[in-house]
Amino acid sequence: MPKYLILFALLALFITASPMLAQEAKKPKKQTTLVGYLSDCQCGESMESVKMAADHTKECCLMEACAKSGFGIYADGKFIKFDPKGSDKAKDFLIALKKEKDLKVKVKGKMENNVFVLASIESAK
Repeated sequence: MPKYLILFALLALFITASPMLAQEAKKPKKQTTLVGYLSDCQCGESMESVKMAADHTKECCLMEACAKSGFGIYADGKFIKFDPKGSDKAKDFLIALKKEKDLKVKVKGKMENNVFVLASIESAK
């Protein structure tokens, strides 16, 4: 089989597959629900257990340096950062929260570029 026919076949395959790949990339990511412990990023990134996350306090989260680092959730054995708007929502939620520790929350959103784009946050049991 001549080389130009092989190249032509590969080119035709690429051209027909490109629109399908583009559509796949445009699909919106599925919304996810996570349950875990709210924390600032400065402290959350060093958390190694659920106990550490549960013992973390609202007071610490709202300290200037900690709050400035952003917020996230310790869930499924790891700390997941929120996007900047999500961090603002989490901070507002935390300020209004009456509890001082055991900051267990349920969040909804989607993962994008290694951060959780927060859609909603509420207390969890």
